[in-house]
Amino acid sequence: MSDYKMDIRGALGLGEYSDIHDYMGIVDKNDNFTITLDTKNKQHISIITSMLKENDFNILEQGISSGGDYYITANKYR
Repeated sequence: MSDYKMDIRGALGLGEYSDIHDYMGIVDKNDNFTITLDTKNKQHISIITSMLKENDFNILEQGISSGGDYYITANKYR
């Protein structure tokens, strides 16, 4: 089992969503994937969690870190 992390800074656009989707393809079954983004991008959280769920990920945890960033940790089950 491996742990993958993606840190997104600044505004999210189509390019960033494409990068997230590409990165999800690298993650194997039973691996964890954590995405961290600025709290100013909270409106994008539901889109990102939907993308993860549609690509065989279970959301394990999400919230605001001690550093003030929003994070989503997921595990690929298939």
